[in-house]
Amino acid sequence: MTVSAIEFSRLGPPKLVLSAMRCTNCKTLHPSWERYTCGVCGHRELVEERMGGRGELVNYTVVYYPPRDFLGQEPYVVGHIELDEGVLVPAPVVGVAPDDVEVGTRVRSTLRRMKLGHEGDVYYSQKFVVDDDPPKRRSRAKAAEPAATRRSSPRPRRGSAR
Repeated sequence: MTVSAIEFSRLGPPKLVLSAMRCTNCKTLHPSWERYTCGVCGHRELVEERMGGRGELVNYTVVYYPPRDFLGQEPYVVGHIELDEGVLVPAPVVGVAPDDVEVGTRVRSTLRRMKLGHEGDVYYSQKFVVDDDPPKRRSRAKAAEPAATRRSSPRPRRGSAR
């Protein structure tokens, strides 16, 4: 969500928290813009839930030819961040050169200036920066598989002479 400095001062900091919508029926978590209907079960009651603001960059693009409102900021990175809670959100990734961005980088949200309006208004929104202190996490594949069933070497392919 992007708001102007005037709107921010009037509505206060709670307006710019990172949130998602949880279905009260199946408990599925959805991005904040899906406010009315659960895409999984079709239930019509979703409640807002605050997110922790940390996640992982799952894909990204570098913008070299931006829209008019973002001229002067190019090149910049826009990525899909999978939050630790499981929600996928699109957002700018700042504070790192486009050549240094990698899929799998741990990031955290921060409030930054998004753009300057046509009449001098300043707009703020959530952006993501590289997380200098990422939590220790186990990979999903290893976490889901019991330690006794893990293989130390790959299975031989069908028809191979191993």
